Amino acid sequence: MKRVSVDIGGTFTDCFVVWDHDYIEGKALTTHHNLSQGFNDALADACKQLGLEAPILLSQVDSVRYATTLGTNALIERKGPRVGALVTTGFKSTIPLSRARGYGEGLSEGEQMDIPNAKRPPPIVPIPMIREVRERIDYLGQVFWTLDEDDVRLRIRELVDAGAEALVVAFTNSVVNPTHELRVREIFLEEYPGHLLGAIPMLLSHQVAGRKGEYARSSSTIMDAFLHQTMYHGLGTLELNLRTQGYEKPMLVSHNSGGMAQLNSTDALQTVHSGPVSGVAAAEHLALAAELGNVVATDMGGTSFDIGIVDQGGVKHYDFNPVIDRWLVSVPMVHLVTLGAGGGSIARFDRMYKTIEIGPQSAGSDPGPACYDRGGLKPTVTDADLLLGYFDAKNYANGRIPLNPRRAKQAIEEQLCDELDLGLIEVCKLIKKQVDASMANGIATELRTRGYEPKDFTILAYGGNGPLHACGGCAGRQANSRAAVLFSVLGRRRRKRQPNAHPRNERVDGAV
Repeated sequence: MKRVSVDIGGTFTDCFVVWDHDYIEGKALTTHHNLSQGFNDALADACKQLGLEAPILLSQVDSVRYATTLGTNALIERKGPRVGALVTTGFKSTIPLSRARGYGEGLSEGEQMDIPNAKRPPPIVPIPMIREVRERIDYLGQVFWTLDEDDVRLRIRELVDAGAEALVVAFTNSVVNPTHELRVREIFLEEYPGHLLGAIPMLLSHQVAGRKGEYARSSSTIMDAFLHQTMYHGLGTLELNLRTQGYEKPMLVSHNSGGMAQLNSTDALQTVHSGPVSGVAAAEHLALAAELGNVVATDMGGTSFDIGIVDQGGVKHYDFNPVIDRWLVSVPMVHLVTLGAGGGSIARFDRMYKTIEIGPQSAGSDPGPACYDRGGLKPTVTDADLLLGYFDAKNYANGRIPLNPRRAKQAIEEQLCDELDLGLIEVCKLIKKQVDASMANGIATELRTRGYEPKDFTILAYGGNGPLHACGGCAGRQANSRAAVLFSVLGRRRRKRQPNAHPRNERVDGAV
C-alpha cells in the first residue's frame, strides 16, 4: 500500500506517507497565503527520508487524502468574507432571532444559566446585509407567490453595492420546491457573470442542507458561505499543485461525518473539524489494537484543542443538529468539542479578573509565536513552554524550526510581567496552568455530560502539543483519568534523545 495523508492545521502541515512497509512523517509550517507551499515542504521532508523525488512518489501512490482545521480556525478567529443573504419576504428576522437560542448555543451549561449576562455572538450576516425577496412557496411545495424577478435584481444589486463577498439564498420551504432558489442563481449569473465579479459565490440553502427547519438550514448555508473562500482557494490550490507534480488521481478530502469525497463533491461546511474527526477514527483503531478500553481523544494543535469520545462498546457519538462555534446547523457530523486553546494561542492580561486569558486568537504560523523569530510580538503558550524548558530551542521539530528564547522572554516580560507584577517564570507557569486547566475542565465536562466518569477513560493525546500538556491536564483534575497515553505525531518515529537536548526542567539559555 502506498498512500499520502495530509493534515493542514493553523500552524503546521503534517504529511504522513505509507510506502509499502515504511511509515514516514514530514512536517512544515502552514503557509496560509499558499497552502501548496507548506504541503510541498512537508512532502519534501518525507521524500528526503525515503530517498525519492516528490513527482516520482506522487505518480505511484494510491491516494492523497487531506484533512484540515482551516475552517475551524477561521470560525474561531472570525476570519472570512462579508456575507449577504436573500430571504423570503416576511422572514427577515429568522436569522437574527435564531429561534431565541442564539444567546445560549455553543456555551457551557453554567453560562447558559446566567441569562442576565448572556450575549449573542457577533453575527456572520448582520441585519443590514439581509434582504427580503417577494416570493413564497407553501409547505406542500406549491407556488403561493410567484418570484418577482425585478425585485431579485434590485436586492442583489443592493447587497453587492454594500460590499457582499458571498451571497446566500435561503427561501422558505425551498427543500420541498427549490424552483425559486434555482431561478435566483440564474438571474445572478445573468446580471453578474463570472468575468465581471470574479469568484463571488452564491450558495442555495436547499443544496447545502436538504432538511426542513428554516433557521438551521439558513445558518448552515451562511456558515458554508463564510468558509467557502478559505476552503475553495486553499484546497483548489492544493489540487492544482498535485496535478503539476504528476498526480492524476482524484484528490480526497476528509469530511466531518467520518467519510471522505472528491473536492468537487465537498462543501466547505463538511470540512469543519475534519482534521480532529480523522484523529478520532485513528484513536478508535489504536484503542482496539492496544486494548485500551474507553478512550477520550484529545487533539491539541497550534490553534485549537479538540475532544472526542471513543466508547469501548462501539457507541458512536454523532450530532445530527450540531452547534458549530455558536450556530446551530443541520449537517450531521461526528461529535466533537473544540476549545480555543492551542500552542499558538495568544496569552493576554485580563484586566477585570487580574489574571491571564488564553485564546481564542492565535498567532498561527505567520508570524507565529514570538519564539519563532518570524515577526510575532505577542506571547503564546509555545513561548511559555519554551521558557519553562519543555522545548529544546535547537531541536524543535527535529531541528527544522529553530526557536529564539530571547524573543519569547521579551514578549512575555513586556506584555504580561508588569501587568501581573510577577516574575518571568511565574508568568510562564501561570500560562501553562491556565491552558491545562481549560483542557482538563473541557474533558471532564464533556465526559460527564455524556454520562461517563473520567476515571474510566484513558487519555489519548496527540497533535503538536497534546502530549506536552496531557499530564498537566490530568494533574489539574487530581489525576482522575485512568492513564495518560502520549501519542505524538512528530516524535513517534524516533525517540532517541538529541545530544544537545535539554531535560524537561533544565534551563534554556539562562531563561529558566
